[in-house]
Amino acid sequence: IDPLNGAAFRKVEKQTVTDNVENQLREAILDGRLKPGESLAEAQLAAQFGVSRASIRQAKFQLTQEGLLEFGSRGTAIVRTLTEIDVREIVELREALDSAAIRLACTRLSEDAVSRLNRCIEQIEVAPDLLQLTKLDIEFHEEIVRAADNSRLLAAWQLLRPQLLFWLASMHRIHASVVSGTQSETAQSHRELLNAL
Repeated sequence: IDPLNGAAFRKVEKQTVTDNVENQLREAILDGRLKPGESLAEAQLAAQFGVSRASIRQAKFQLTQEGLLEFGSRGTAIVRTLTEIDVREIVELREALDSAAIRLACTRLSEDAVSRLNRCIEQIEVAPDLLQLTKLDIEFHEEIVRAADNSRLLAAWQLLRPQLLFWLASMHRIHASVVSGTQSETAQSHRELLNAL
């Protein structure tokens, strides 16, 4: 591809066995196949994935760092159950970061950022499932944080992102069982936010 035509691609990163295990476990947690409170036995996972226990251990450590797993009293990794306090803190931090990002983005929003935000909304409108919708929802808000052009604000957002994704994915699953319009509601609210910006 001619790089001058504007179609730039990023280099493909090599994925390690641990990354693969980590990604699969993360997806299973986010889409609800692994339920809160469910334990992850190292030996069983190693056999199921066909990898060493060390790879499982490394993946579990990363997911613990992200706040998706926690260690029980016996040292077994379990899928985190978000408490009322966890949710309150996640929401409070998200509100603080979103508010700061929006204030800054109002004066720094570029045409490229507007294009990326519009593209996110278009993808939300055709998301094939709730997990993809949730990821796109988070991506939209991250684009606003990026538009704020503040590296420390972005770093704080990225620290919160896994837990926010975990909470929002579970909320979307609950919400979708009650209201069928989750996708259109999400797209509409994001379009209103972009118009306000």
